[in-house]
Amino acid sequence: MKTKILLAIAIFSTGMAVWAAPTKAKQPAVKRDLNTVKNYIMREVGTQTLKEITEKEGGKAFLEKFFKDQDWMEQFAGSGPVGGITSYGCKATPSMAKCLEALDLLYWNDKGGWGDTKTGRNMLTSLALNHAHDFGDEKMVEIAECYREWDRNGTLHTSSQNMDVREWREVTNFGQNSELDVESLRWIHDFATVPGDKYYGLPWECSYRLKNCFGASVHGSDYYRPWHHRWNVQELRYRVGGVCGALSKFGSHGAEAHGIRSYTAGQPGHCAYMLWDFKENRWGHAYSVTGHTSAHFVLSDEHKFAAAEELNRYYNDKRRMDAEFLRWKGEYKKSMQMCNGNWQAADDWLKVLRQKGSREEWDDFGATVRETFSDAPCLGWNLYRKYLGSFNADKGKMLEAAKLGLMALKENTEKTVENIYLDETILDPLANLFGNDKNVKWTIFESALASYAGSPTFFRQAINWGSVNLMVTPEDTKRYLKTVGLAAKKYKCSLDYSGMILSASKAGDITMFKQVYKLMDALEPKEATKATGKVYPKQDYGGELLSADGLLQISSTCGYDSPARYRNALNAEDFADMSAFHTDKGKEAWAQVMLPGESEIMGVTVVDRASGYNATRQIPMEISISIDGVAWEKVGGANEPKGEFKFNVGGKKAKYVRVGRPKDAKEEVYHLHKILVYGKKLY
Repeated sequence: MKTKILLAIAIFSTGMAVWAAPTKAKQPAVKRDLNTVKNYIMREVGTQTLKEITEKEGGKAFLEKFFKDQDWMEQFAGSGPVGGITSYGCKATPSMAKCLEALDLLYWNDKGGWGDTKTGRNMLTSLALNHAHDFGDEKMVEIAECYREWDRNGTLHTSSQNMDVREWREVTNFGQNSELDVESLRWIHDFATVPGDKYYGLPWECSYRLKNCFGASVHGSDYYRPWHHRWNVQELRYRVGGVCGALSKFGSHGAEAHGIRSYTAGQPGHCAYMLWDFKENRWGHAYSVTGHTSAHFVLSDEHKFAAAEELNRYYNDKRRMDAEFLRWKGEYKKSMQMCNGNWQAADDWLKVLRQKGSREEWDDFGATVRETFSDAPCLGWNLYRKYLGSFNADKGKMLEAAKLGLMALKENTEKTVENIYLDETILDPLANLFGNDKNVKWTIFESALASYAGSPTFFRQAINWGSVNLMVTPEDTKRYLKTVGLAAKKYKCSLDYSGMILSASKAGDITMFKQVYKLMDALEPKEATKATGKVYPKQDYGGELLSADGLLQISSTCGYDSPARYRNALNAEDFADMSAFHTDKGKEAWAQVMLPGESEIMGVTVVDRASGYNATRQIPMEISISIDGVAWEKVGGANEPKGEFKFNVGGKKAKYVRVGRPKDAKEEVYHLHKILVYGKKLY
């Protein structure tokens, strides 16, 4: 074999013509002889690389098979530039030598002869050509194993059986995004099992969300950080949300994981993606591909925008503002009903309505948007606000339409992460539409209470929004508390104070923590634990009692826990019950005080009302402080049970004060009467 290779190179060096592959056609227009194609590849790869491949296990057999297969060689060399060409005009750096090495590696790791089938051979070749430069060997092999498995169990789209290497390269480009790990690829393959035409709406399985539930922006590094080690990249996008590129990659990768040609595309302000339309036999587009769109992966170096421009010409024809509107309105409506959250169809419909839409046609649009709320609430309300704007100066009709929208939106309790923030996504923007008119705010608030009675999250969020926006004066506060109480009675919705307090505690929402207690004291005084009359001193360590301004968080909860008593652990007034909280069993059970901001901690008093064996549950005890809730410093401890523990901290700065058992302690529950933190505020 080595002699043959060197002989072929010698023949080539004496003047044999160089073969250059076309960039547009799937197959070369003119049949070329075997040796011409072979010699072209040999020249591009180089003798050193061929020698190294030959010396590897299985390398010689691979090269012999490869150099005898003219179609394989023509597709390898003629399916476009290695690595592809990006929309930013930068040619990829990998060489054909590197690609052939990668193909040898993939072929050698192939199991059961899949690489000898048309689908397997073309897929492995596309993977080597696209990613020899940016994926490691192990990752490429694992990706190949995924597609081999899916091809054999029948979960790839049927079109994959007939695709050539160029078409497969439009599958395995993965949005030119090397962050896609194999776990994510497998996850989205299992998740995105929908008919081919449904991949247009796949991004809206994710919530369009600028900030996560902790308030971190999607543009910062902390957006996915809390869940980074729990979920893969694609599952993070699904459960937490994202904007722009995250959603387009979710849609594009979902199609690619099923062998469907797709790639992301850039626009001013966001990303979109393109999808091969099998029915129309042309490129389709998803996630609002409008205007001049540049593809992120193009295999034509003659004109990198050719695919996008062809797309735009077709798409603009569909947006003509003429007599075809009624026909297209029907198509838009059908598209939105088939795929909730279809921004592409909704955006086009809006463009026509703004130019010539009648009241009846606008109302039809609004009704259709309301149907999308269940699966795409954030997107739906973004569109619904535009519908509300169509009422212009008629505030009365706008308000009635807003109330219809509130009634249509229902909480999706199946999602792990809350899929919408009622206050900032819906209620605040609604109030802004009406110029923050106080009377309108009351109407919005009452409608929200009626709409979300019994909703575990939305009802709490509505109460919170009302308390922030309406409890301004003593008269307003009185009306607010009466309104909430009447709503709970009218709609037979019990106010789960414990659930709301626990939610506020877990979220670290001090404002909500205090507001729920205020509401509880006004509406359900029986829920408020009576004080005994004893007051703990404030001057033990110097400074003031800080814990009364904060909230209590515990490591776990159980049936014996009563969040309605959490605040009693933090203030100076004594109360009748033995404990303020009760965790479940755990080796590292703890309770901590979260202050509104960084403070100088002078001292901590811990009170335990338990006796006998119950008093040993808190022992051994450790006191730790932290600025960020992540890094902790031990500042005290105790090994014997007693009623009152006092720890002098000496003015160290912290925002969190934790009381708990050390890591090697026994597995037990944890409960205390008081955790009083003294010091000086720095906030």
